[in-house]
Amino acid sequence: MTAWSHFLLLLLAFGLWWRGCSDRDEVFGLFVRFLAVVVVLVLLIAGRPLLLEFALLALALWLPSALHCETRQRR
Repeated sequence: MTAWSHFLLLLLAFGLWWRGCSDRDEVFGLFVRFLAVVVVLVLLIAGRPLLLEFALLALALWLPSALHCETRQRR
């Protein structure tokens, strides 16, 4: 795996971890942080990018936060 893809995956994992820590819903935040840990473990164990991993990361970053869903339901 090239260095730029390692860097991209680590950057995405950091973004997921930060998003999980900043979310006010504990369950959703824990789930997002779990996804970040899975990304780092795949990098350490597999050592190569997986197309499914990139697709799941894109889906995880696309998910709305729980606060966003609550404010949308109140309207």
